[in-house]
Amino acid sequence: MDHHTTWFSFLPGYQNLLDYLNGYYSGSILMPAGAHEYESVHHIFAAGLVFLFLVIMALLARARLSDIENAVIPDKKLTPLLMFELILELVMGMMESVLGKEYKRYVPMIGTCALFILFSNLLGLVPGFVPPTDNLNTTFAVASVVFVWFNFHGFRQAGHHHITHMLNPVGAWWGWFLAPLLGVVEVFGVLIRPVTLALRLAANMIGDHAVLFAFAGIFPLLVPLPFYALGLLVCLIQTAVFCILSTVYIALHTPEEHH
Repeated sequence: MDHHTTWFSFLPGYQNLLDYLNGYYSGSILMPAGAHEYESVHHIFAAGLVFLFLVIMALLARARLSDIENAVIPDKKLTPLLMFELILELVMGMMESVLGKEYKRYVPMIGTCALFILFSNLLGLVPGFVPPTDNLNTTFAVASVVFVWFNFHGFRQAGHHHITHMLNPVGAWWGWFLAPLLGVVEVFGVLIRPVTLALRLAANMIGDHAVLFAFAGIFPLLVPLPFYALGLLVCLIQTAVFCILSTVYIALHTPEEHH
């Protein structure tokens, strides 16, 4: 199976969708001449697969929690409930260290991002699959949700001061004279955050998948194993980096609550 083909290529309707998107976007900025059309399709199916997997695991974990007396005792083997507990416990510990006692309000968003990004990254370690996070469309969509989220809470807590603080970060009367300079820098810094989040995650996953695919193609047995271990480490680190930065952005835009 070459790099331009994944297991999704054999799904019914995949080629029809590919042809439709190729004809609709051909020559546009979304699909310039010479681009690999499959890259505009595979991440959609991959993201759907990850979403379906998480839904099934969540339903199994919920079924386990229905018997609350037995659920209190940790499972001896890795179950969906234990898996979610391990991941979310790490996420919540990180968030509490950054946001303080009010961190629980933001767990649903950051926890969801952590689960989706982690299992999307891990999907790239399965032969024949490409992770949805190696596509900028996916990473920018997730980063845009985070961008809307931390700005929403900034407006929720500070109102119009969320904007005036960016224009006059000094907070003094004389700071308004520097607003044409500092304001532009601050606003640009906020607007660039979802872009940097998306580019960092996508670029690292593209590089990791390219290295793994290259060595797996040349040496299909044993030799790629260290690179699979390295790929696993990259998947974990990139998930942690995305969640940490997202949490820091929330803290920066909700100063009244966390400072």
